[in-house]
Amino acid sequence: MRIETARLSLRELREDDAEALASIFSHPSVVLYSGGRSPSLDEVRDGIRQHITGYYATRGYGLFVAELRDTGTIVGRIGFLATEIDKSADAELHYHLAPDAWGNGLATEAARAVLDWGFQGGRLERVVAVIHPDNHASRRVAEKCGLTFWKAIEIQDAGLFQIYHARSPGVD
Repeated sequence: MRIETARLSLRELREDDAEALASIFSHPSVVLYSGGRSPSLDEVRDGIRQHITGYYATRGYGLFVAELRDTGTIVGRIGFLATEIDKSADAELHYHLAPDAWGNGLATEAARAVLDWGFQGGRLERVVAVIHPDNHASRRVAEKCGLTFWKAIEIQDAGLFQIYHARSPGVD
């Protein structure tokens, strides 16, 4: 799976991405709204291995590494994780970018591309985004990509989160 945008190349995770992703997740601002703890290099590597075996072949979707097309520099990851909201299985739009990639529209560009890819050919019927109420930038990305506020939910041991969602065109 590979997706190209004007400035990004999005591809499946590989084990050799672990060091670059661990570096991105070492920034406290990157993990602030998703648990607040930076994973170790070994945890990132193990997570990639689990993702490769548990998503791409079995679900047909997953996370992508986001690389700048002009340099090949890894600037984050974006894609879908399986989640359950109100006993409904959904794909959760999930994105983390390095702080130096913030503020120039890369998150929105990548999110639009993976949403288009996910809705193509009926891969996904509905996508949700689970967003901390204080994460204004993430909420703006979701809204720019056509996701709308659905409801707020309490997540055990994490607090209140806002749920945004979008349906594939043609799905009621």
